Amino acid sequence: MRSEAAGGRSGELPRFLSGCCVPLPASYWQSFNRFTTLDTPFQLIPLAMPSSSLSDIVDFLHSFAPLSLAADWDNVGLLIGDRNDPVERILTCLTLTEDVADEAIAERANLVVSHHPILFRPVQRITTETPDGRTLLKLLRGRIAVYCPHTAFDSAKEGINQQLAESLALNSIRPLRPADDDQAHGEGRIGELPQPQPLSDFLSRIRELFQLSHVAFTGDLQQQVARIAIGCGSAGEFLSDAANEGCDLFLTGETRFHTHLEARALGVALVLVGHYASERPAVEALANTLSQAFRELTVWPSRVEQDPVQWSSES
Repeated sequence: MRSEAAGGRSGELPRFLSGCCVPLPASYWQSFNRFTTLDTPFQLIPLAMPSSSLSDIVDFLHSFAPLSLAADWDNVGLLIGDRNDPVERILTCLTLTEDVADEAIAERANLVVSHHPILFRPVQRITTETPDGRTLLKLLRGRIAVYCPHTAFDSAKEGINQQLAESLALNSIRPLRPADDDQAHGEGRIGELPQPQPLSDFLSRIRELFQLSHVAFTGDLQQQVARIAIGCGSAGEFLSDAANEGCDLFLTGETRFHTHLEARALGVALVLVGHYASERPAVEALANTLSQAFRELTVWPSRVEQDPVQWSSES
Protein backbone atom coordinates (compact mmCIF):
# COMPACT_ATOMS: atom_id res chain seq x y z
CA MET A 1 0.00 0.00 0.00
CA ARG A 2 1.45 3.36 -1.03
CA SER A 3 1.91 5.96 1.71
CA GLU A 4 0.70 9.57 1.49
CA ALA A 5 4.30 10.83 1.66
CA ALA A 6 5.43 8.62 -1.19
CA GLY A 7 2.69 9.18 -3.70
CA GLY A 8 -0.29 11.00 -2.25
CA ARG A 9 -3.81 10.05 -3.23
CA SER A 10 -4.46 7.65 -6.06
CA GLY A 11 -3.96 9.34 -9.43
CA GLU A 12 -1.52 11.99 -8.13
CA LEU A 13 2.21 12.33 -8.62
CA PRO A 14 4.58 11.82 -5.70
CA ARG A 15 5.25 15.05 -3.85
CA PHE A 16 9.00 14.85 -4.45
CA LEU A 17 8.25 15.03 -8.21
CA SER A 18 5.95 18.04 -7.92
CA GLY A 19 7.02 20.90 -10.19
CA CYS A 20 9.44 18.86 -12.31
CA CYS A 21 7.07 16.48 -14.12
CA VAL A 22 4.49 16.92 -16.85
CA PRO A 23 1.52 14.46 -16.87
CA LEU A 24 0.85 12.78 -20.22
CA PRO A 25 -2.28 10.89 -21.40
CA ALA A 26 -2.36 7.32 -20.12
CA SER A 27 -2.68 5.96 -23.65
CA TYR A 28 0.92 6.97 -24.33
CA TRP A 29 2.17 4.93 -21.40
CA GLN A 30 0.27 1.62 -21.51
CA SER A 31 3.45 -0.41 -21.74
CA PHE A 32 5.16 1.82 -19.16
CA ASN A 33 2.33 1.35 -16.65
CA ARG A 34 2.97 -2.38 -16.50
CA PHE A 35 6.28 -1.64 -14.78
CA THR A 36 5.28 1.13 -12.39
CA THR A 37 2.98 1.48 -9.40
CA LEU A 38 2.13 5.10 -10.27
CA ASP A 39 -1.45 5.65 -11.38
CA THR A 40 -0.59 8.78 -13.41
CA PRO A 41 2.09 8.47 -16.12
CA PHE A 42 4.77 11.15 -16.07
CA GLN A 43 7.81 12.40 -17.96
CA LEU A 44 10.88 13.83 -16.27
CA ILE A 45 11.92 17.21 -17.66
CA PRO A 46 15.57 18.34 -17.11
CA LEU A 47 15.69 21.45 -14.98
CA ALA A 48 17.23 24.52 -16.67
CA MET A 49 20.61 25.77 -15.46
CA PRO A 50 20.24 28.79 -13.18
CA SER A 51 20.89 31.99 -15.13
CA SER A 52 22.95 34.95 -13.92
CA SER A 53 21.73 38.51 -14.04
CA LEU A 54 23.77 41.55 -14.98
CA SER A 55 23.51 42.56 -11.34
CA ASP A 56 25.28 39.34 -10.30
CA ILE A 57 28.20 40.08 -12.63
CA VAL A 58 28.41 43.72 -11.57
CA ASP A 59 28.46 42.78 -7.89
CA PHE A 60 31.28 40.31 -8.52
CA LEU A 61 33.32 42.89 -10.43
CA HIS A 62 32.76 45.41 -7.64
CA SER A 63 34.22 42.96 -5.11
CA PHE A 64 37.08 41.96 -7.43
CA ALA A 65 38.08 45.54 -8.27
CA PRO A 66 36.35 47.96 -5.86
CA LEU A 67 35.34 51.17 -7.61
CA SER A 68 36.64 53.15 -4.64
CA LEU A 69 40.13 52.41 -5.98
CA ALA A 70 39.49 54.29 -9.23
CA ALA A 71 41.06 57.68 -9.88
CA ASP A 72 38.85 60.71 -9.32
CA TRP A 73 38.95 61.61 -13.02
CA ASP A 74 37.97 58.14 -14.19
CA ASN A 75 34.58 56.88 -15.41
CA VAL A 76 34.16 53.34 -14.12
CA GLY A 77 31.47 50.78 -13.38
CA LEU A 78 28.32 49.88 -15.30
CA LEU A 79 28.11 52.47 -18.09
CA ILE A 80 25.39 50.84 -20.23
CA GLY A 81 22.81 48.30 -19.18
CA ASP A 82 19.87 47.18 -17.07
CA ARG A 83 20.91 45.28 -13.93
CA ASN A 84 17.84 43.06 -14.24
CA ASP A 85 18.80 41.71 -17.67
CA PRO A 86 19.95 38.07 -17.86
CA VAL A 87 23.52 37.37 -18.95
CA GLU A 88 24.73 34.27 -20.75
CA ARG A 89 27.71 35.47 -22.82
CA ILE A 90 30.48 37.93 -21.84
CA LEU A 91 33.27 39.41 -23.95
CA THR A 92 36.29 41.12 -22.37
CA CYS A 93 38.51 43.62 -24.16
CA LEU A 94 41.03 46.37 -23.55
CA THR A 95 39.19 49.00 -25.60
CA LEU A 96 35.64 48.79 -26.94
CA THR A 97 36.16 49.90 -30.55
CA GLU A 98 33.67 49.52 -33.38
CA ASP A 99 35.15 46.22 -34.58
CA VAL A 100 34.98 44.78 -31.06
CA ALA A 101 31.33 45.89 -30.85
CA ASP A 102 30.69 44.07 -34.14
CA GLU A 103 32.26 40.96 -32.63
CA ALA A 104 30.06 41.23 -29.54
CA ILE A 105 26.96 41.45 -31.72
CA ALA A 106 28.00 38.59 -34.01
CA GLU A 107 28.83 36.36 -31.03
CA ARG A 108 25.58 37.28 -29.19
CA ALA A 109 27.31 38.75 -26.14
CA ASN A 110 25.05 40.21 -23.46
CA LEU A 111 27.88 42.05 -21.69
CA VAL A 112 31.20 43.59 -22.69
CA VAL A 113 33.74 44.19 -19.94
CA SER A 114 36.02 46.82 -21.46
CA HIS A 115 39.02 47.97 -19.45
CA HIS A 116 39.01 51.45 -20.97
CA PRO A 117 35.77 53.42 -20.51
CA ILE A 118 33.63 53.80 -23.60
CA LEU A 119 32.17 57.03 -22.22
CA PHE A 120 35.32 58.74 -21.00
CA ARG A 121 34.46 62.33 -21.96
CA PRO A 122 31.05 64.03 -21.92
CA VAL A 123 28.96 63.09 -24.96
CA GLN A 124 26.86 65.79 -26.63
CA ARG A 125 25.39 63.69 -29.42
CA ILE A 126 25.22 60.04 -30.46
CA THR A 127 25.02 59.65 -34.24
CA THR A 128 26.42 57.37 -36.92
CA GLU A 129 28.69 60.21 -38.06
CA THR A 130 31.39 59.31 -35.52
CA PRO A 131 33.03 55.98 -34.61
CA ASP A 132 32.00 56.37 -30.96
CA GLY A 133 28.43 57.16 -31.97
CA ARG A 134 28.20 54.15 -34.27
CA THR A 135 29.64 51.91 -31.57
CA LEU A 136 27.20 53.13 -28.93
CA LEU A 137 24.20 52.80 -31.24
CA LYS A 138 25.17 49.24 -32.16
CA LEU A 139 25.48 48.28 -28.49
CA LEU A 140 22.17 49.92 -27.57
CA ARG A 141 20.33 48.27 -30.45
CA GLY A 142 21.78 44.91 -29.46
CA ARG A 143 20.92 45.47 -25.79
CA ILE A 144 24.55 44.79 -24.87
CA ALA A 145 25.64 46.06 -21.47
CA VAL A 146 29.06 47.62 -20.91
CA TYR A 147 31.12 47.56 -17.70
CA CYS A 148 34.48 49.36 -17.41
CA PRO A 149 36.78 48.80 -14.38
CA HIS A 150 39.83 50.78 -15.66
CA THR A 151 41.92 52.28 -12.84
CA ALA A 152 40.04 50.24 -10.23
CA PHE A 153 41.32 47.11 -12.00
CA ASP A 154 44.80 48.64 -12.28
CA SER A 155 45.01 49.07 -8.50
CA ALA A 156 43.10 46.02 -7.23
CA LYS A 157 44.78 43.42 -5.04
CA GLU A 158 44.73 40.95 -7.93
CA GLY A 159 44.65 43.61 -10.63
CA ILE A 160 46.79 44.46 -13.62
CA ASN A 161 49.83 45.85 -11.81
CA GLN A 162 49.89 42.89 -9.43
CA GLN A 163 49.73 40.49 -12.36
CA LEU A 164 52.58 42.31 -14.10
CA ALA A 165 54.74 42.10 -10.98
CA GLU A 166 54.02 38.40 -10.60
CA SER A 167 54.82 37.74 -14.26
CA LEU A 168 58.29 39.19 -13.60
CA ALA A 169 58.67 36.84 -10.61
CA LEU A 170 59.31 39.76 -8.27
CA ASN A 171 59.65 39.16 -4.54
CA SER A 172 58.16 41.27 -1.72
CA ILE A 173 55.52 42.78 -4.02
CA ARG A 174 53.59 45.73 -2.62
CA PRO A 175 51.70 48.76 -3.98
CA LEU A 176 53.79 51.74 -5.00
CA ARG A 177 51.04 54.01 -3.69
CA PRO A 178 49.08 51.95 -1.12
CA ALA A 179 45.35 52.57 -0.69
CA ASP A 180 44.42 54.28 2.57
CA ASP A 181 41.87 51.70 3.69
CA ASP A 182 43.61 48.49 2.52
CA GLN A 183 47.35 48.20 2.02
CA ALA A 184 46.87 45.20 -0.29
CA HIS A 185 45.26 47.51 -2.85
CA GLY A 186 46.91 50.54 -4.37
CA GLU A 187 48.43 52.15 -7.44
CA GLY A 188 51.43 50.61 -9.16
CA ARG A 189 53.63 47.89 -7.70
CA ILE A 190 57.16 47.56 -6.39
CA GLY A 191 59.21 44.41 -5.87
CA GLU A 192 62.65 42.82 -5.98
CA LEU A 193 64.19 40.62 -8.64
CA PRO A 194 65.50 37.30 -7.26
CA GLN A 195 69.00 38.40 -8.29
CA PRO A 196 70.40 41.73 -9.55
CA GLN A 197 71.05 41.69 -13.28
CA PRO A 198 72.28 44.04 -16.01
CA LEU A 199 69.65 46.16 -17.70
CA SER A 200 70.51 44.41 -20.98
CA ASP A 201 69.49 41.02 -19.52
CA PHE A 202 66.29 42.47 -18.12
CA LEU A 203 65.36 43.91 -21.51
CA SER A 204 65.93 40.53 -23.17
CA ARG A 205 63.61 38.94 -20.67
CA ILE A 206 60.97 41.61 -21.25
CA ARG A 207 61.05 41.07 -25.02
CA GLU A 208 60.54 37.36 -24.50
CA LEU A 209 57.85 37.70 -21.83
CA PHE A 210 55.75 40.19 -23.77
CA GLN A 211 56.64 38.74 -27.18
CA LEU A 212 57.97 42.06 -28.43
CA SER A 213 60.45 42.75 -31.18
CA HIS A 214 61.20 46.24 -29.82
CA VAL A 215 61.36 47.72 -26.33
CA ALA A 216 61.92 51.43 -25.73
CA PHE A 217 64.16 52.29 -22.77
CA THR A 218 66.33 54.91 -21.16
CA GLY A 219 69.39 53.88 -19.13
CA ASP A 220 72.82 52.27 -19.17
CA LEU A 221 72.72 48.71 -20.52
CA GLN A 222 75.37 47.66 -18.00
CA GLN A 223 73.47 49.16 -15.06
CA GLN A 224 72.54 46.60 -12.39
CA VAL A 225 68.82 46.49 -11.63
CA ALA A 226 67.18 44.74 -8.69
CA ARG A 227 64.34 46.84 -7.28
CA ILE A 228 61.60 47.29 -9.89
CA ALA A 229 58.57 49.60 -9.97
CA ILE A 230 55.61 48.98 -12.27
CA GLY A 231 52.75 51.09 -13.58
CA CYS A 232 50.55 49.69 -16.35
CA GLY A 233 49.24 51.78 -19.22
CA SER A 234 50.47 55.36 -19.26
CA ALA A 235 51.93 55.86 -15.78
CA GLY A 236 54.86 58.23 -16.15
CA GLU A 237 53.59 60.12 -13.11
CA PHE A 238 54.82 57.24 -10.93
CA LEU A 239 58.48 57.79 -11.85
CA SER A 240 59.15 60.10 -8.89
CA ASP A 241 57.53 57.55 -6.54
CA ALA A 242 59.82 54.88 -7.94
CA ALA A 243 62.87 57.07 -7.39
CA ASN A 244 61.80 57.89 -3.83
CA GLU A 245 61.51 54.14 -3.12
CA GLY A 246 65.08 53.57 -4.31
CA CYS A 247 64.04 51.68 -7.44
CA ASP A 248 66.62 50.90 -10.10
CA LEU A 249 64.04 50.59 -12.87
CA PHE A 250 60.53 51.73 -13.67
CA LEU A 251 58.42 49.78 -16.19
CA THR A 252 55.28 51.19 -17.79
CA GLY A 253 53.42 51.05 -21.08
CA GLU A 254 54.03 54.50 -22.52
CA THR A 255 54.96 57.99 -21.39
CA ARG A 256 56.00 61.47 -22.54
CA PHE A 257 59.42 62.39 -23.93
CA HIS A 258 60.21 64.53 -20.91
CA THR A 259 59.68 61.56 -18.59
CA HIS A 260 62.67 59.93 -20.30
CA LEU A 261 64.75 63.00 -19.55
CA GLU A 262 63.60 62.96 -15.93
CA ALA A 263 64.44 59.26 -15.60
CA ARG A 264 67.95 59.85 -16.93
CA ALA A 265 68.46 62.71 -14.48
CA LEU A 266 67.25 60.56 -11.57
CA GLY A 267 69.41 57.59 -12.56
CA VAL A 268 66.37 55.31 -12.85
CA ALA A 269 66.16 53.05 -15.90
CA LEU A 270 62.88 53.51 -17.76
CA VAL A 271 61.36 50.67 -19.82
CA LEU A 272 58.30 50.99 -22.07
CA VAL A 273 56.54 47.83 -23.27
CA GLY A 274 53.60 49.57 -24.92
CA HIS A 275 50.18 50.42 -23.54
CA TYR A 276 48.49 47.42 -25.14
CA ALA A 277 51.13 44.89 -24.08
CA SER A 278 51.08 46.12 -20.48
CA GLU A 279 47.32 45.61 -20.04
CA ARG A 280 45.87 43.16 -22.59
CA PRO A 281 47.16 39.99 -20.83
CA ALA A 282 45.22 40.93 -17.69
CA VAL A 283 42.06 41.43 -19.77
CA GLU A 284 42.49 37.86 -21.04
CA ALA A 285 43.01 36.65 -17.47
CA LEU A 286 39.84 38.48 -16.41
CA ALA A 287 37.84 36.40 -18.90
CA ASN A 288 39.14 33.28 -17.17
CA THR A 289 38.33 34.72 -13.73
CA LEU A 290 34.74 35.42 -14.77
CA SER A 291 34.44 31.98 -16.35
CA GLN A 292 35.55 30.34 -13.11
CA ALA A 293 33.17 32.44 -11.01
CA PHE A 294 30.19 31.88 -13.34
CA ARG A 295 30.61 28.44 -14.83
CA GLU A 296 27.22 28.51 -16.52
CA LEU A 297 28.32 31.46 -18.69
CA THR A 298 30.39 31.64 -21.87
CA VAL A 299 33.23 34.15 -21.44
CA TRP A 300 36.04 34.98 -23.84
CA PRO A 301 38.56 37.78 -24.56
CA SER A 302 38.03 39.60 -27.84
CA ARG A 303 39.43 37.70 -30.81
CA VAL A 304 39.56 40.71 -33.13
CA GLU A 305 41.26 43.24 -30.85
CA GLN A 306 44.84 44.10 -31.82
CA ASP A 307 47.51 46.57 -30.78
CA PRO A 308 46.98 49.66 -32.98
CA VAL A 309 50.66 50.58 -32.65
CA GLN A 310 52.87 48.84 -35.19
CA TRP A 311 56.62 48.88 -35.84
CA SER A 312 58.50 48.87 -39.10
CA SER A 313 61.88 47.16 -39.12
CA GLU A 314 64.52 47.19 -41.83
CA SER A 315 64.53 43.94 -43.83
